Amino acid sequence: MFESLKTGLSKFASYNENSPSTNFDSTLHDNLNRLELARLALSDTVRRNGIPRDWLQVELLNVDQQSRFNQTHLQLVMSRWSEQLLHYSAAVQQQFLASFDYFEPGVDHSAYVVSWRFATDCVVPSALIPDGTPWHVSAMG
Repeated sequence: MFESLKTGLSKFASYNENSPSTNFDSTLHDNLNRLELARLALSDTVRRNGIPRDWLQVELLNVDQQSRFNQTHLQLVMSRWSEQLLHYSAAVQQQFLASFDYFEPGVDHSAYVVSWRFATDCVVPSALIPDGTPWHVSAMG
């Protein structure tokens, strides 16, 4: 079923995340490959779960190349408010990260970090937290 998606990934086969970048051009190329793969993984995740494609985007955030942590920081951007999407955001994130292992089975993606944010034009139901709002802890937390 995913063979057509995998076919387009031949350019990722030789990509090794741990290989050092020798110049700006190779770093830019690696980042573009990571972003393309992230977009493919997100597209696969939203398609499989019936989430409208325009509700989520992914951005690759720059991480200091001199840092001792070799992390890839991806940010999922919610462009449309959805309580349902917020409720299942942890599951969406888990499936999103699992997609990387599907499309690049030979690459260690354990250093991929995901954060979430709302797009500036995302209309949220309330911009303020009312005074005296009770906070409840679920049985799972």
